[in-house]
Amino acid sequence: MRIVRTGLEDIDAALGGGIIERGSLLIAYDKRSLGWILGLKIVKHLIESGAIAVILNTTLPISRFDLRLKCAGLDLHKAGEEGKLYIIDLFGSKYGIPSREPYILQISDWSEDTGIVKLLNVYRELSSKVPKDSLVVILVATLEGLYHDFEYPIMKRILRASVASLEKEPLNEFRIIIISLLNASAVPEHITAWLFTQSEQVIEFVSHIGPSGLEETILVPKSVLPKFMPHHYRVKLSKEHFIQLF
Repeated sequence: MRIVRTGLEDIDAALGGGIIERGSLLIAYDKRSLGWILGLKIVKHLIESGAIAVILNTTLPISRFDLRLKCAGLDLHKAGEEGKLYIIDLFGSKYGIPSREPYILQISDWSEDTGIVKLLNVYRELSSKVPKDSLVVILVATLEGLYHDFEYPIMKRILRASVASLEKEPLNEFRIIIISLLNASAVPEHITAWLFTQSEQVIEFVSHIGPSGLEETILVPKSVLPKFMPHHYRVKLSKEHFIQLF
């Protein structure tokens, strides 16, 4: 197995060395968690190391997704103009939000009958734009967006067709890692369980509100790397302040 270093030493160590090339890393978190930022920071670090990012946007208009990328220090439009980042905008495709940027790819006339075939064509189109010696990091943002905006049967078809396409020409010639973001509070437990099964590596964020404020437990319960041992960490997110409103 080939391993890709994230640029975040603690995360690499917790996963058993890094992210598995041609594997899938699931980052799951709950409604109060900041775990989603980790996925964006990994993408940022990999772009800075020479990778090409392909983001599957399923959840928000691009203008609002851009705000989240900026929170992680990633300039969407700068990276796109430099050829370092592409977005496949499923949300904008479904809801008719146009984009003229060449690095934001959309599917015209999205429908459940033809949308997945058109999506696979977009993958092939992108493969002609990316140098074959580049590392490609695919970010699914987010899985709960697929579940709610496209519904569970279409979500399964999109994920299975996408995984299958990576095993066929021309996509099987690329160095690829997949990172998927999931707000586990927003989907039924059996969906989370299925996604855990589908992933070679899992990082899970669980938030807690206690006497000391908002804290987060970071669990690393799964990695198929030989050196992996399960880890957990605790992080204090909030600092107590006093405010007088009335």
